[in-house]
Amino acid sequence: MNTQNIIKSDNQPYLRFFNTNRNVIQNDIWGELSSGLWKSFSVENYLYNDSVGEVNQHLWKQVVPNIYPINPGFVWDFSKNCLTAELYFPQLVDSSFDKFIGIVENYFKQFEGRKIGVHLSGGLDSSIIICLLHYLKIPFTPIGLVCKRFEFRTERHIQEKLLEWGDNGRLIDIEQYPFWSNLLMNPKQQLPDSNIMMNNASFALANAFHEAEVDVVINGQGGDSLFYEAIPNRGFNIGNEFLNLWDEVNNYKPNHCELYSFYADKQIINHIYSLRYGQDHDPIKKWARQFFKPILPFELSDYYYKSDYFGIDKSGLSNARHDIQILFEEAYDRLGHEIFSPMSIREFLSIEVNNLEYKTYCAYCSKISIAVWLHSLFRNDEKSTNSIFS
Repeated sequence: MNTQNIIKSDNQPYLRFFNTNRNVIQNDIWGELSSGLWKSFSVENYLYNDSVGEVNQHLWKQVVPNIYPINPGFVWDFSKNCLTAELYFPQLVDSSFDKFIGIVENYFKQFEGRKIGVHLSGGLDSSIIICLLHYLKIPFTPIGLVCKRFEFRTERHIQEKLLEWGDNGRLIDIEQYPFWSNLLMNPKQQLPDSNIMMNNASFALANAFHEAEVDVVINGQGGDSLFYEAIPNRGFNIGNEFLNLWDEVNNYKPNHCELYSFYADKQIINHIYSLRYGQDHDPIKKWARQFFKPILPFELSDYYYKSDYFGIDKSGLSNARHDIQILFEEAYDRLGHEIFSPMSIREFLSIEVNNLEYKTYCAYCSKISIAVWLHSLFRNDEKSTNSIFS
């Protein structure tokens, strides 16, 4: 096997690492990786961490010796010698619909003189942002990924309706950028990352905002935490729950756009927290639909729905078999781990992906993340920008 040198990158400025040997926090681990740290990667620990979930990173096991990644939303607690979530505990404020509108109007003032774009997903959280801009008569450009499949018929209807409220908006057929496509050219990573499934489509979306000459793109990430979760007895991990710095750095920055999460603003959090104070879990977001009813289309206020991406996700996984075979073969050559062995590859190629149970499917996704990471380490390109459209 060609033992290429690792080609470093600078596309993860939001990451930090705690080195247990040196008892210091460092900005990257490229030096350690170049010295062979990747050879000690623990597949089993990574699969365990994925099963635990990103919210519980304080429970994660080390995937490489003596190194703990410090992702956004977490800090290293030297007194406890462990990762700790960096939580924001909201303040109770006197609020109402009119007062909230005033807070929102003040929020958007920071973008005066700049062209605003908004994710047009057809879901409630991002649609609320669009409806607030429309209500305040603030110009915006809505752009979204649209799917023609049956299970997305309601989102598609909302997308088409809200598209008319903006300027120079458009809908991009996600089938042109399927889930799991272009895996061989995903951005370089110092450790495996789950943000690979729809990176191709995410870059296409960011590129569309750039073509529309948008400066600032606003998404609805974090809406679930505010509208779904029980209030109070909860702090919010803004860095982990509300922000997507991977998307910002690898997709929007190369397209000269700044990415903002509307719900990450602390005043927005304070007011929604106060308005919902004392409420239990709200899986259909009934409170939000009623509170914003004066500005929402009736399809969003009077009905509730949720699409399942599992079908389109598995279709993309099935279509990506050729790339996955290449990645698994490379991973087996480098790590020699049995989950990438020729037998495992034959098993993967022979299964009916659409019949996979959820746990088995998740395990495959984790394996693919590892293989994509290894491939990216040694891929011979020196640029940190996404090369999907190059």
